Amino acid sequence: MKSWALFAYDFKALNEDGAILYYNILQGGDSVEFTYDISNYPLLNNDTLYKEINLDTLKIPDYVIYDNKEYRVTALGRRCFVNLNPTIKVLVIPSTISSIHIGKNRTSLRTTDANNASFIWTNLQKIIVDSNNPFYKSIDGVLYTSDMKTLVAYPPLSAEDSVALPDGVEYLAPYSMSNARNIKFLELPLSLKIMGGFCMEGIDNMSSLIVKDNVDTIAFAAIECLSLTRLTIGTGVKVVDNYFVDTDSVLSLYCRAVKPPFVRTGAGNFLNVVRTNGGVLYVPRKSINAYRNAEGWKLFGDVQPIEPPIVTGIDTAEISWVHNFSATGYVWTLYLDEGQTQQFMQLTFDSNGRLTGIDLSQHTPALSHTADEADTENEGLNNRRYAEYYSFTISGLAANTTYYYTCQSLAGEDVIDEDSGSFRTLQTTMINTTDEDNATLSVRKHIHNGNIQILLPDGRRFDALGREIK
Repeated sequence: MKSWALFAYDFKALNEDGAILYYNILQGGDSVEFTYDISNYPLLNNDTLYKEINLDTLKIPDYVIYDNKEYRVTALGRRCFVNLNPTIKVLVIPSTISSIHIGKNRTSLRTTDANNASFIWTNLQKIIVDSNNPFYKSIDGVLYTSDMKTLVAYPPLSAEDSVALPDGVEYLAPYSMSNARNIKFLELPLSLKIMGGFCMEGIDNMSSLIVKDNVDTIAFAAIECLSLTRLTIGTGVKVVDNYFVDTDSVLSLYCRAVKPPFVRTGAGNFLNVVRTNGGVLYVPRKSINAYRNAEGWKLFGDVQPIEPPIVTGIDTAEISWVHNFSATGYVWTLYLDEGQTQQFMQLTFDSNGRLTGIDLSQHTPALSHTADEADTENEGLNNRRYAEYYSFTISGLAANTTYYYTCQSLAGEDVIDEDSGSFRTLQTTMINTTDEDNATLSVRKHIHNGNIQILLPDGRRFDALGREIK
């Protein structure tokens, strides 16, 4: 087998449109791979591949004849479409193709072989696969393996600016979405597990990205998006390359994994770049100390909780929890004792954070409306911006009382995540009055427009947190 750096074609032949295409004979001698003329290789002369083709569609044939022998076209060679002539907008792949080079060792974080992917740095708008091909398929012009588990190539000049990859995709192959310059919003599927090296190189119009919970490995320079300012990493990430994001624009990095992911060492350090540029790392509240002591992550000077705190009033509590992408519902249970033997109430919510059930046990506290999912474009509590979360306000609690809770994320009937803690409601005497000895007697409470207000005899009004209402 020839080294890619010295690639020369074995022969050339015309396709059905009269275009001259180049081929290498594969081991066995009966099949060939599609390749190119090394003299036109772009990295050698700043040129384009197949520059002599003035068609908008490049059709790879299923069979070619050379020297009176018929060869089956079964493979797309390394870098065979790099910097392809921009006049070629559409690529047609025949049913006979069974091998496309996407880089070896898909779980490897750092591999030079990824740079040899067939579809590295193309100028295509659409990829079409013959419907009889058993190995690959195209959906809406995007190339996948036939089982839809691997995204092989997203045509970079596709006009779509909002893209949702289909559920079932588990692997983004190296360079698979390279230079998809028109994408402004990208929704990754929950099924995704591995992000290959450079898979998002050059998606430069996207400002925010959420990597969902099933992703466990993010490879070297997987996310190279020069306008990205906000990045959220799901709970399942276990390993990242220390340069898994190749951009210095990220200012808010949300890592939702309870255990700090292992950071592979090597040249460069994205985490250090984020810290140097004043970026903030947001992690689960209970994991802040772990991140502050973990290799790589401890470079951050500013580590903040992802979720807002539970905000308590005299007889209210606004409970909040982070949206779990894998959850079909949530259960909040409040107890009167730390041992969780005296249940006070239980609230169930659907996957969108909407209340679906109440078990008040022997108690009858009042419940207020559910809050909408937090607007991530607005500032959160204490002038901090939090990740996507849900919240719900409970009123009618006892003042100056400690409540214990568990918050469970469910997938069907299974508990997939659980948090626990406690909060204490405030005292009515928290408000300073002109008559401290009679403070508890002079305070009155009422509901105004659905909100609790506290009235003093002198006419002053305070909200449930003790802040004066002007």
